[in-house]
Amino acid sequence: MKKVLSCFLCAAMILGITGCSEGGDPNTTTREIVTKDFSGVAITAAPDINIKGKKLVYLGGYDITDEGDNPIYQFFKETYGADVEINKYSGNLMEKMSTMINSGESPDLVDQNDSSFPYYIGQNSYTALDDYIDLSAPQWKDVKSYIESFAVKGKHYYYPWAFYVSPNILMYNRGKFKELGIDDPKELYDKNNWTWDTFAKCMTDFVNSVKGEDPYALGLYGYMNTGFINSTGVALVDYKDGQLVSNLNDPNVDRAQRFLEDLKKKGLSYKYYDDGNGDHISESAVVDGHAAFQTMGDWKFGAYSKKMDKDDTLDFFFVPYPRDPNADKYYHKLESFGYLVPAGAPNVDVATAYINCVRLCKLDERFKQLDKNDKMKKEGDCFTEEQYEFWYFYQQPSNFESDQLIYDLARHMGDNAINDIVSPILEDVPFIDNEDTQSWTAIRSSMAPLLDNTISQINATLK
Repeated sequence: MKKVLSCFLCAAMILGITGCSEGGDPNTTTREIVTKDFSGVAITAAPDINIKGKKLVYLGGYDITDEGDNPIYQFFKETYGADVEINKYSGNLMEKMSTMINSGESPDLVDQNDSSFPYYIGQNSYTALDDYIDLSAPQWKDVKSYIESFAVKGKHYYYPWAFYVSPNILMYNRGKFKELGIDDPKELYDKNNWTWDTFAKCMTDFVNSVKGEDPYALGLYGYMNTGFINSTGVALVDYKDGQLVSNLNDPNVDRAQRFLEDLKKKGLSYKYYDDGNGDHISESAVVDGHAAFQTMGDWKFGAYSKKMDKDDTLDFFFVPYPRDPNADKYYHKLESFGYLVPAGAPNVDVATAYINCVRLCKLDERFKQLDKNDKMKKEGDCFTEEQYEFWYFYQQPSNFESDQLIYDLARHMGDNAINDIVSPILEDVPFIDNEDTQSWTAIRSSMAPLLDNTISQINATLK
């Protein structure tokens, strides 16, 4: 959610956002492309609805009105004559949504949940938006194919406004690597030589270099997700012809998991850095030279760039998960974020107007510069120019061939499946090593029928 908030606040800085008529009349129903000046910025969009006097009831993790100063909110309000009611909630959004619906106070707009597509769509939790959002409109052109792929029973419920390529990264202490004479992963990436093999070599070289001073040194710790599996070009759980498909027994998945298991067997990876006193250290292990890499969501990197801003002797950087040496190209996990409209929401037209607002914002040419300013300022993430440009490249799916991007639904099948099936597959194999830990072969054997059963149950709701 922190990443989503960061990206949204960046988007919120854009002044050219939503549909409007030349005079700003919210009663307009024209489809003509028109331009209006708002706060000195020319905006071009296509309005087609009358929502004057209506209120958008929002349920999510943050205040999209930003205490009244959010330009998206301001422009939405002034253009359409509609307003927003905020229900900020940090707990289980689906449970809260259900409570609000049952009390007769249904929200109109709710944040995407990890399992929104396809799990909760199959549970009839949301409204299909085909009659409200025109996929042929310019703002959806470059992501139309992705939205089409999210269709359930031929209908579209999810129109994400943001996409993230390789949302999980490998953060490392570039200054420490240079000090130890270890190859710089970013330079290896630039030379198309950032592979599983060179990744393993970096970790081995690091541990061998510091183990005299630190017998607990690690090559890798953190949170894995499906990135290594996806680097083979395969999803652990795919979505084909409207049905979930398990690839647990795919040879590529097997090869990726065996590679990670081998790192653990060599003592190169563990869930946390342990200082020998039983204390689990995660925030400072890479900073202090105890570990080579920390795998994390890309939104977390800002905490490390801020350290650099306060101490110019520090040098941290990040790279995506390495390329499978058997693959013909880099393959990356793709994730997205957006809003959905609860089933039975009273103001679907208002909700979809807001969804269009935010997507138009993402396409504004000024977005990159404003976003960059926010990322690089002291109150933001304090990114360097190099960090920002590399990060921003991975926010644009258009920079990649479509077959390079793997939308893996392993972590989109409901909390029970995530906690009881998917997490053991993804986290135990590379990180957990104790008397209860099973081998990859044993984990795959025990989890296969559970995964198949879960997928079968979900697929029944998608037919």
